[in-house]
Amino acid sequence: MLPKSVLLTFVVMTCSLAKAQAPLAAQIAESRVVNDGKFTLGAKELPEAPISSTANPNAIVSTTVQVTAGDQSNAVDHNAPEAFHASAEDISASAGTYGDFSRYLQLFPGVVFNTDESNDILVRGGNPIENLYLVDGIEVPNINHIATEASTGGLVSMIDTSSLENVDLRTGGYDASYEERLSSVVDIRTLGAPKGPHTEMDAGFVGAGGLTDLPLSGSGSMLVSAHRSLLNLFTKDIGLNGVPIYTNALISVHRKLTSSDEISVLALGGVDSIDIQPASIDPAETNTIQTQYSGWRETSGVRWQHTFSNHNFGNMTLSDSEQHETIDQQDQYFNHSSGLSNPRNPVLTPVYSELTHDGTTNLRYDDYHDIGSKMTVIVGGALHSYRVDYDVAQPQGEQSPLSANPTHSDATSFAPNFMSLERGGYAEATLHITDRWSLSGGGRSESFQFGGHNAVTPRLSSTLLLSPHIGVHASFGEYAQMPPFVYLTSWPQNYGLEPIHARHIVAGFDVSDGKSNKMGLEIYQKNYHNYPVSTEYPTLSLANMVDTLGQQFLWIPLTSQGTGVTRGAELFGQAHLGSHFAGQANIAYARAEFAASDGILRPGNFDYPIVVNCAGTYRSGKRYEASWRYEYSTGRPYTPFVLSASAAQGRPIYELSQINALRGPAYSRLDGQVDRTFFLGSHRLIAYAGLENILNHQNLLGYYWLPRYGVKLCESNPEHCVEPQYQMSRFPNFGLRYAF
Repeated sequence: MLPKSVLLTFVVMTCSLAKAQAPLAAQIAESRVVNDGKFTLGAKELPEAPISSTANPNAIVSTTVQVTAGDQSNAVDHNAPEAFHASAEDISASAGTYGDFSRYLQLFPGVVFNTDESNDILVRGGNPIENLYLVDGIEVPNINHIATEASTGGLVSMIDTSSLENVDLRTGGYDASYEERLSSVVDIRTLGAPKGPHTEMDAGFVGAGGLTDLPLSGSGSMLVSAHRSLLNLFTKDIGLNGVPIYTNALISVHRKLTSSDEISVLALGGVDSIDIQPASIDPAETNTIQTQYSGWRETSGVRWQHTFSNHNFGNMTLSDSEQHETIDQQDQYFNHSSGLSNPRNPVLTPVYSELTHDGTTNLRYDDYHDIGSKMTVIVGGALHSYRVDYDVAQPQGEQSPLSANPTHSDATSFAPNFMSLERGGYAEATLHITDRWSLSGGGRSESFQFGGHNAVTPRLSSTLLLSPHIGVHASFGEYAQMPPFVYLTSWPQNYGLEPIHARHIVAGFDVSDGKSNKMGLEIYQKNYHNYPVSTEYPTLSLANMVDTLGQQFLWIPLTSQGTGVTRGAELFGQAHLGSHFAGQANIAYARAEFAASDGILRPGNFDYPIVVNCAGTYRSGKRYEASWRYEYSTGRPYTPFVLSASAAQGRPIYELSQINALRGPAYSRLDGQVDRTFFLGSHRLIAYAGLENILNHQNLLGYYWLPRYGVKLCESNPEHCVEPQYQMSRFPNFGLRYAF
């Protein structure tokens, strides 16, 4: 068994490492290493008995099924790396998340984020497009508000945390039943099967809403949830020169029809908008592009499970997703011919417009079968119908920051309207060699109609329990994923882009005392090939192109000649002290490097060599709860400007020979939150207040050119025309939750 003292020592030592890098923040963090008994952040759940199943947790399985898969809504594939697990209680009680489960997942080992304002999940150096989201087993292309094409990230999730049961994150080596994604699987489960009617309402700094979870006659439940943002009532700028406005709703129904049949229905949708307007009278403003964004997205689906026998059941899923975005951009034109340019009414020049609609219809079937007591087999297939209807216009191009050429470049307009199919099938078998040793093998075959590509991707994994409390695992997997359609259709030559491939090699061990104290180490390597890279700029890869929300969009010709490699080691642990205190910590070392057409490996945008997370909770009885979290990472990589050329033309021009060659100062942030529960008979009223970035640390976002300074001022002293921009300063969170 693993002594609590060992895990507690690891938690403290990990936080102390961050202390050496950022003393003041870590001293405060170290003095408050606490958590609660249900807290599982950064810890992987270990089997406490010999392995007996590898069935995919995508399935929702009736408890009457006697196949070794058990209840698939919470099962874990023990022959692949364990999933990181978070419950709704963990998320809502965690400081610094604003109740957004995506921000909570950013604390898991191997996960980094883009900025404080976004909830992107960037897993082991991968791009946001490389994540698969499942809600009750139904694929959702993007679960976030204020989301742009070619991304699964955004500003805030469309799913309220109070409507969740739990979330599992798989960061590599996942089995063949999952749709092809290069970096991660996010498996989300909504509430179900309440003992009685349950209603919650909440109102706070971020938004207001509520849910109702009702049992249905017979056997089943229905969940209805809705939420609306309130940030626009408190501020006009969250760091983007604007404030998002959004509304979302979710309906989830689970119903047992017969002893052999169960059905689940999901409807999830949201609408959102933001008006980004840089301050034209502020000489320190770094952006001249005004953006009007509005969008909506929805997913609806039904999932039917039928039990054929005690050893065999199947799931059929039918779903449809739609995503629509309207974006218009204007440039605030300035005359830089002399001195400081600081007009109150700049001339607005239209530079970009986008009207995009993506639709996806999915039909899939999965079959799970036990063969004797030693083997489990899962097989299935899927058909995806993609509908693309775009109207994108950038007819004048732009003065690209990638080129010193003063003329506008990369002018493009494209309006594709077509349907494309993707067909796939998989099979995977698990052999239970002994009670302690299991071996899984299988693969997927995928056919992509767009471009006429085919891919066969194998999987192999094994788990060995050295004792009831110590396990080791290893896995190998190939994954293939087409680039987003907006890249494929933006230029004629991009039609030939091939599926991106990633090869995962993962190995690790886990130690547990069989209760709540856990510790583990995992090492990995991901090798990319067929990665999209620029044909115009030999040093530029898709891995070096940043999120463009609020900036002028830039679509460029691409080719599938890029490569990449990400590798790292992640150490994580969780310790509990009695019923009041608990603490968790993880530390990861990783490198993420990508090569463009010149073949030279350079750091990707999400290359953070060292990332440290510490978190904890203290509960005093049933009424008081305090939580904290501390994050540290090495600085963001960035590309410097060509100062002389930028000064001469009065605009930013990057030094492409030094893409991500420089690195900013370390990131450090401490968050805290306090909850107070009032019991009103059988009802509960919870008041909470928190503060993000308590120490008000200046975390660098990047270095930006000041376009409102005139050419003469910049030419005389170009360094003064480059300004550091910082991420979120001290920021509050407060509100009330009422449950009855």
